[in-house]
Amino acid sequence: MKKRWICIPIALGLLVLASLRNEKKVETSEENRPSFEQQLGVQKKRSLMDVTLYFRFADTNVLGACSAQLDMRREETVASSIVRCLINGPDVAHDRLRGLFPQGTEVINVDSEGDTVFVTLTKAFLGRPDGAPLDWEDSTYWQQEAALRRQMAFQSLVLSLTEDGRFQRVQLYLADNDDDLPERIPVYYFDLQEKNPNVLLAACARDEEIMLTPRRTMKMVFDCWQEKNWEGIYPLLQRNELLTLSVFEAQMRDMDITLLEYSVTPGTVSLDGQSATVVVDAMIRSELGGDARIQRESVQLIREADNWAISLDELMDLMIRD
Repeated sequence: MKKRWICIPIALGLLVLASLRNEKKVETSEENRPSFEQQLGVQKKRSLMDVTLYFRFADTNVLGACSAQLDMRREETVASSIVRCLINGPDVAHDRLRGLFPQGTEVINVDSEGDTVFVTLTKAFLGRPDGAPLDWEDSTYWQQEAALRRQMAFQSLVLSLTEDGRFQRVQLYLADNDDDLPERIPVYYFDLQEKNPNVLLAACARDEEIMLTPRRTMKMVFDCWQEKNWEGIYPLLQRNELLTLSVFEAQMRDMDITLLEYSVTPGTVSLDGQSATVVVDAMIRSELGGDARIQRESVQLIREADNWAISLDELMDLMIRD
């Protein structure tokens, strides 16, 4: 009798275990069963791709770099994804960079033929610049700023799309919508000195003069130093233990070191890509110490948030001479 009572719980346990196994098999078969999209053969494939994008660096006329990962879908091309990212602007991790396309700008089409990529945007590209007043077209400053932003936006397309040799040239068009015939853009929208409306924007090749290279970074530091524009140098300083702008400006004014002349080499980038060295010659003047010459001196720049920066210590070493 006792044996019979012992067998009953064991039998019940086996039944529960079998039931759980059956449920697990059902769940597993559900997981392995192809989705409706898979059965139709239209499932979207995704893969990550590393790209370099270019945006305005602070309020300068130079483009800084921004590394990004594109989540590519089968129906998208790399070129169209890059253009959309540029219009959306930089991410929060690259807070020194600024977007260049006015709000409302949209991508109509991105196509390529040979080594040229053709980008068609909506006509909002020529609209009111972000931050401008409603009567911006009556302001000389905002007319010039709008032309500069358009020029830099076009260059950001060229640099980003020609990175890694994907393409060699970019041609920009505008249209009202998908059904509208794309039109080339008169150059006077980019250059206020051009008065002839029949001169149209042509396909453009890569121009590294607008990039924040090591040499360009050092030249910007020196140009601002000559003008004693300490606010202009501030975004180019490495952020580790960085002083506030007001403290930095006060420190530079107290030192009162004038940069009389300078030259900078193109520089070399380290093998790991995280630092660069430029060689500078300069003549400086101190109100207390007189004139001093800097001869063939190596200056290190650090890559920070994808762009080149100079440390405050490195800048001070240039200013303070024995």
